[in-house]
Amino acid sequence: MNLDDLALKLQNMHQRVALLQRQSQQQKAQEDIELFAAVLQEVNLALEELQIANQDLQQQNKELFNTQQDLVAQRQRYQELFEEVPDAYLVTDTKGLIQEANSATTILLNISKSFLLGELLEIYVLEKELIAFHLKLTHLRDRAEIPDWKIQEWEVNLQPRNRTPIIAAVKVVAIRNQYSKLVGLRWLFRDISESKRTQAKLQYAEEAMRQALAKERQFSDLKSRLLTITSHEFRTPLATIHSSAELLEYYRHLWNEERQNTHLRRIQASVMHITQLLNDLLVLSQNETGKLELNPTPLNLVEFCRDLLEELQQSDRSQHAIVFSGECQCTEVNLDAKLLRQILSNLFSNCLKYSPIGSTVKFSVTTANDQAILQTQDSGIGIPPSDIEHIFEPFHRASNAGNIPGMGLGMSIVKQAVDLHGGEITVESAIGAGTTFTVILPFSRNLQVNREAQINLTM
Repeated sequence: MNLDDLALKLQNMHQRVALLQRQSQQQKAQEDIELFAAVLQEVNLALEELQIANQDLQQQNKELFNTQQDLVAQRQRYQELFEEVPDAYLVTDTKGLIQEANSATTILLNISKSFLLGELLEIYVLEKELIAFHLKLTHLRDRAEIPDWKIQEWEVNLQPRNRTPIIAAVKVVAIRNQYSKLVGLRWLFRDISESKRTQAKLQYAEEAMRQALAKERQFSDLKSRLLTITSHEFRTPLATIHSSAELLEYYRHLWNEERQNTHLRRIQASVMHITQLLNDLLVLSQNETGKLELNPTPLNLVEFCRDLLEELQQSDRSQHAIVFSGECQCTEVNLDAKLLRQILSNLFSNCLKYSPIGSTVKFSVTTANDQAILQTQDSGIGIPPSDIEHIFEPFHRASNAGNIPGMGLGMSIVKQAVDLHGGEITVESAIGAGTTFTVILPFSRNLQVNREAQINLTM
């Protein structure tokens, strides 16, 4: 019996006692006695039920007290666990207002708990990530009605007080009331800055290893191609030297001087061709091993160009008309003579090689604004537009080169030498109308070495 039923019974008894009092003056004594006895019996039953109810109430009070003690113990245990978590642990409302924070949080953010509580969590997020953090928080609130939403994870850059920013892994758990309504959020932050740095180092090492392997494969392919092309390119001039020397050995006493000189010039031209091939291979080897360097020295630019043209003209045997012009404000400049020879000899040799016999080849050198401007112009076969963008790549030869000898290294070497000078090279060409190369080299006293080019050469 509950207390409400007992109260109702007592009320009924009170009414019956009152009725008994009113009737005691009208009924006989015997009837009064019987009625009074019945009332007393009901009172006795009511008292017994009241005693039982009181015992039940005491038992409930005892159970409630024990429950309260359990709740206090659980709360204490929760607080201990909350503080013992090694990672930063916070509790906020749905807007990110900090309500609870453990000791690890104060260490992570370098601020005392009294300053943390009541503050918005976003003030410790790096400024550049604030918008993204707001969107994440809004997304969490928008998903509040989804019952299966339990935990969300991402990474965020935090700004501890008076310290460098850190990268933290974030876990967010929903706090719901008995009606499954979202009432708060639990946050777990773990500093992963060191692991990120280690991961970055590993990725860098892996990338360096991949590049090294790719470079090794590239170098292996280069050696294979170099061996194939070299054997092919050297065979022709060596065969010419061998046949001309053999003919001179057996028939020079039967030939006149002009015929002998013809074979001697063939030998000389073949030797110069082989020398140029060897020079190209040497430059390529120095480039691949990172030994190709810029060593500028004072030189008379006009005289240097004239002497080089005379050498090339002798090997050409006057098959082309060579026009040279030099207009220099200063005749002595600081440039790398070895690299300059590579630039000019390759450019001018190509002019002669790809121009028809009897055509004119022009070469000019000028100086202005502490720069040397070198230009070669021919009226040869020209370079197809599809080949121009690849013209400076090693072993690339224009699609219209045909049987004209060459290894495809000359223009690559020219580009490397120009880059080492910190200069630039441009090309203009049209099929059947010839090609013009323009090289601009800054004088070394104003030269700031293109470090990127040097790094590329040594990689």
